[in-house]
Amino acid sequence: MANSKNLASNGVRITGIGHYLPEKIVTNDEIRPRLKYPEMHPAEKAVIGNIGVVERRRANEKETAQFMAAETSKMILKDAGKKAEDVDLFILANWTDRLYLPDLAPQASKLAGTSNALAFDICTACTGFVHGIQMGAAYLGTGKFKTALVIGSERFSVRTRMGGYGEFTAGDAAAGVLLEYTGNKEFGIIDSFLKDNGDLSNIIETGPGPNFYVKSYPELVTNAADLTLSSMDDLLEKNGVSLEEIDWVIPHPGTDVVVQDVLKRTKFPKEKILLNFERVGNTSAASIPIALSEYYYKGIVKKGDLILSPAVGAGFYWGGLLYRL
Repeated sequence: MANSKNLASNGVRITGIGHYLPEKIVTNDEIRPRLKYPEMHPAEKAVIGNIGVVERRRANEKETAQFMAAETSKMILKDAGKKAEDVDLFILANWTDRLYLPDLAPQASKLAGTSNALAFDICTACTGFVHGIQMGAAYLGTGKFKTALVIGSERFSVRTRMGGYGEFTAGDAAAGVLLEYTGNKEFGIIDSFLKDNGDLSNIIETGPGPNFYVKSYPELVTNAADLTLSSMDDLLEKNGVSLEEIDWVIPHPGTDVVVQDVLKRTKFPKEKILLNFERVGNTSAASIPIALSEYYYKGIVKKGDLILSPAVGAGFYWGGLLYRL
């Protein structure tokens, strides 16, 4: 078993963290009168469970995915002590607002003032942050780029039907980080991976076009929980890290059923698992960085902490990050 203090990173470190929450808070009491049916359909119950979310944010007309990403970037850059013109890459993870074209990232980058950055979108649903970190680190590893903003910005509410039970789980938010190539192997991204299985592509889907709602099937829950747990195990085993050496687990939550199953089956003590699911819901690609950011600004997560972040997403994708802040 390797000592975690000796784990070498790829020299790419998170040097700034930030998030943006829409102004409007929606409580469960506000949603209940809109419900079309008083009881959940058994198929919905299998996916959503006991809801597990007390309140969530709803973006207004001004709070587009681009706007939320730009506001997040300002918080990130302030934390990193960087200027907007210092940013070389602007990677935006989003699936809720996708158009055929144009990409959203250049618009967000313009709002953020990052005029020197190459901006582009990625879309791997709830694994978007993991994907963005991997891609950002790969670009920085070429030596042609020094800094990358990686931001998940999602309006999950526009992909859930008003009056349906999915409205309880869906949240709107943006969050992300600044990656810098420092060359310091003591801090940064130690390992990451992302895998896919096209055979599972139909367990969560939307119809074609921009105006369809997400639909999840009961098989989602087992696969999401199993693959979240196996992602954590794979990263620990591959890097020779023990449970005790990990300071925090910051996972993508999914739904309450997935959260409860993971919490029940994981070997990690509950106090090491940082969630804000009950206050923000599932914010897809923003879920991991928004929890990271909130706990960082509360002083709970600190520089130097060793963190494990697993995620699963439609596609079907699964993977995770092992990093020292």
